[in-house]
Amino acid sequence: MKKISKLFLCSIIFLFASSLQAQQANTMYAHFINVGQGASVLLEFPCGAVLIDAGAQDKTYHKNLMDYLANFFKKRKDLNKTIDLVMVTHPHIDHNEVLRDIDTTFHVQRYIDDGLRVGSGKTNQIWMQDNAIGTATTYKSYSFEDITKGSNKNGKTDTIIDPVNCTNGNPSIILYSGRLEEKPDNWSVTDFKNYNNQSLVIKVLFGKASFLFTGDLETKGIKNIVDYYNGTDALDVDVLMVGHHGAANATTGDYLASVTPTHAVISCGKWNFGKGSSNNFTTFAYGHPRISIINMLEEEIPGKRAEKKRVKAAEGAKNFRFINIEKPIYSTSWDGTIIIRGTTNGTYKVFTDD
Repeated sequence: MKKISKLFLCSIIFLFASSLQAQQANTMYAHFINVGQGASVLLEFPCGAVLIDAGAQDKTYHKNLMDYLANFFKKRKDLNKTIDLVMVTHPHIDHNEVLRDIDTTFHVQRYIDDGLRVGSGKTNQIWMQDNAIGTATTYKSYSFEDITKGSNKNGKTDTIIDPVNCTNGNPSIILYSGRLEEKPDNWSVTDFKNYNNQSLVIKVLFGKASFLFTGDLETKGIKNIVDYYNGTDALDVDVLMVGHHGAANATTGDYLASVTPTHAVISCGKWNFGKGSSNNFTTFAYGHPRISIINMLEEEIPGKRAEKKRVKAAEGAKNFRFINIEKPIYSTSWDGTIIIRGTTNGTYKVFTDD
């Protein structure tokens, strides 16, 4: 508990500094909030806010996310406790555990998901879909077929996907993939029923700054978007949120060649979360993040971290060892909450709790 409190205090300090500047300049902040073994990213713009995923490892991190958002709105009083858009990449509990609480506490104007009503987080997703109108939230889902209709390779955007319009720094939010309405010919039934492979793929542009989010998209889903958007710059960004918490089955060489990231962020729990327990839904049991993926990122990403970090990462499930992180590869596992400041000129500055 002492560790979480320390991280939370540091996050408040960063929030205070970021919020002042976000209102005054062509500056945005991506808050990769430490929710343990899960994912939640708050995108802060000069005149609005967008939340991608609302996961949490357990009740403690559930409260941590709610407290983080509450303190954010205390600093950004101009936003009137309003989230312009919540996007949930797929219906798993580690990505939507806090969804209902967020919707009933803050003003959520728009909500997007993949349209599925299955998975470990189905209760929250179904509730949100069914109650959106009653809570004054506009809801819409998007499929891969809808996004790529007419052989479109420019992605899809509209006033629901991209509701934020700022005069002093205006983002562009684009969808490149969603649920699959039909099983691709080269996919097995197991591949198709793996809801990670139906995650939303979201790109955010802020002038020359760029971010990519792919939820828990796994190898088949990754190959689907790499093949479809081959020859375009659709997936090309600077800041990559590494898919599936840094799992071995969510990043490939072809994918990284398309993305060409300069920074990477992995959202997952502490390496020893679940060690000694019989719970298989833990960081320790999964083996997140994998050293093989970190090595791939190290080869692709230029530049260096401000300070080298010695951390524990996984050779495999329940098998961790120490490694050194020298490149701009960050993780909530070893950095706590990570805030990346991006400007319309395409410059970045990274703040971490640890």
